[in-house]
Amino acid sequence: MIYTENREQAARIAESALAEMASEAAPPNPQNFSIWYDYLTDRNPALVRYINRAREKKLKLNAQRHRDIYEKFFSVDGSDSMPEGWTEKIEAAAGRIVEALTAAGAGTEKYGAALATFSGNLTTAESKTDIAAIIADILRETKGMGGEIRTLQGQIEESHSEVSDLRRQLAATQQEAVTDRLTGLVNRRGFDEALTRMVDEARTQRQPLCLILADIDHFKKFNDEHGHQIGDQVLRLVGRTLHDGTKGRDLAVRYGGEEFALILPETPLKGAAVVAENLRRTLESRRLARKGSDEGYGVITMSFGATEYIIGETLESLISRADKLLYRAKEKGRNRVMVSMAEPGLKQSA
Repeated sequence: MIYTENREQAARIAESALAEMASEAAPPNPQNFSIWYDYLTDRNPALVRYINRAREKKLKLNAQRHRDIYEKFFSVDGSDSMPEGWTEKIEAAAGRIVEALTAAGAGTEKYGAALATFSGNLTTAESKTDIAAIIADILRETKGMGGEIRTLQGQIEESHSEVSDLRRQLAATQQEAVTDRLTGLVNRRGFDEALTRMVDEARTQRQPLCLILADIDHFKKFNDEHGHQIGDQVLRLVGRTLHDGTKGRDLAVRYGGEEFALILPETPLKGAAVVAENLRRTLESRRLARKGSDEGYGVITMSFGATEYIIGETLESLISRADKLLYRAKEKGRNRVMVSMAEPGLKQSA
């Protein structure tokens, strides 16, 4: 999550967050604090909409509802910390390289001292026999040093291979941390990182960038009627559809729950409208098969809100605008795409 408040702003928001928790009789733990901090800053429009609706219905946000909210909007796979045991593995591999190099240094000093002695002996040698003996000593020391070098080379190669393996494993672990396990798409944490990076590129290179937020229509009702296992199949189907419908640097994301997102760098708004409409039609044409029956589970549709980044605006503003467009698509009957550069004068695409 991206936080831009300064110290004074954050302190005021924190105070208000504690007040909100007190009003709901919710324990002021880190999870609940995250919920209300993001709610008060409008950082997560979907969260704001969810809580506002709950309050409109006069639902008490008890401890269980707080846990459900956190799971829906904040829970991600992986964490920022180094995986358990990895620090020790890397330190051990690095330590073995240091030990090998230290030993080589000591061996090199010993070899240099021996050569200096032999050099002095050569200047005082009085016979061919003395010279032959000194040369034999030099060859013996050189042979021994060669063995140490070969041993050192083997140790360093082994440790280097171990470090390379650790780097590959760590890269895989870091990739898992930004991947949604159910759909295989990038998760919310990966979305935050990617959007920050791509918006920065769009701003510095003066290139267009579009954001699309999408939501599966009537997903809760579908889940209630058919169960969570079938609901998971729907999420996987949507994930495949979005993944297959993107190309190049375009990024498909599971934003949270039944909400998804697409980041389209180097894409103007007209292009984003085409992408969203193609995805909408593709998903509408697909059917989720019912096991043991010729009948499926009916048509699965999505609503889309697409907008283009305006140079200089905040990420929160961009996300909020896309979310409002998505909400407008829902209000107008679902299974449609809403497109606009800015909030005034929203227009429907296709």
